[in-house]
Amino acid sequence: MQVLEPEPALWRSSLVPGWGQIYQERLVPALLLYGSSAVFYYRAGYELYRYQKTDVGKHWDRFRANISGALFLHLVNVIDVYDAAFHEQPKGWQGELFGDKPVKSPWGAVLRSAILPGWGQWYNESRWKAAGYLIVNGYLLFRAHEADIRYRNSDDTYFRDQRSRFSWYFGLAYFVNMADAFAGAYLYKFNKIMELTVNPEIYDDTIGLGFTYRF
Repeated sequence: MQVLEPEPALWRSSLVPGWGQIYQERLVPALLLYGSSAVFYYRAGYELYRYQKTDVGKHWDRFRANISGALFLHLVNVIDVYDAAFHEQPKGWQGELFGDKPVKSPWGAVLRSAILPGWGQWYNESRWKAAGYLIVNGYLLFRAHEADIRYRNSDDTYFRDQRSRFSWYFGLAYFVNMADAFAGAYLYKFNKIMELTVNPEIYDDTIGLGFTYRF
């Protein structure tokens, strides 16, 4: 099986921490680097917002500390994929159609769909399903957020109940999205494996059967 090239992992991790590790199918480092970097970037944005609103110096100091931590982790994440490319030589989970491993990584698909609904389906090459999960999850999340804003502005319990309802809908759709990504990766190209053709063949007045697998 061919070793993955380092360049695709490098530019992915340069854009989004953890993305290169996902490409290399190194899921634990991907989750750790993505999560920790996201926290630092979020905190940096929040403190910058607070500083712009209040002009209080402590918020500026916290912004600088958090953005420094985020950039440091971003650099570590790029170095990590580069080091893994040459030392661990990751091959991904491409597998073989008749091998013991799935052609696609099920947990890689789950992690992708956990980060962005539909990404796991896109990874599984189910483009329409990917668009559908992204639209449905985005719509439900938007409706829950909209109801939350209206409830905070009006204190009307109707909007509180609406927020709860759409939050439950979103949670269910989010779970289904990840479960479908797992199943889709595990069964990737399964139908191709099962495309078995039986052809009668004649050899020296003897009739036999020929089996053909189509890929």
